Amino acid sequence: MSKNFIYKICGAMIVFVAVLFWLLAETVPETFGGYSLAWAGVTICAGLGLIFLLNGIFQKSTTTLKKLKIWFGVVLLISALLCLISAIVIPENLVLPIIALIVAVGLNISILATGGKKWDEGDNHKKGYKNYYERQKEEKDKESEQKNEQ
Repeated sequence: MSKNFIYKICGAMIVFVAVLFWLLAETVPETFGGYSLAWAGVTICAGLGLIFLLNGIFQKSTTTLKKLKIWFGVVLLISALLCLISAIVIPENLVLPIIALIVAVGLNISILATGGKKWDEGDNHKKGYKNYYERQKEEKDKESEQKNEQ
């Protein structure tokens, strides 16, 4: 089983439940009449956004991939907010501060989840790394030692 299986199945179930409720709202409006396409968008975007955030925080992968998943989750949460605006009326003066708050929280989470590592940190930053010329010199030294032993 894949390590990401739980994230994938949760994402699929969120989409399924949101679409199912939307279908029920269309077919049985007296019971589920308050659930609309906007609420389905809120459910899907917020659920998938949280899944991407959690996946980015807890998955052991490269720094770039972790930050990409965290920022994609933040974008989905902002989309959920925009869907929420159309589902219920939020005062216009609160929209931009809420978006800014979501972006700020996403920035903090991406820094905490990656430990502040740079995206381009490669092998040459690791302790004991030898560049091409040092490795070539070592190989020549080993070959000359082997010739001297024979």
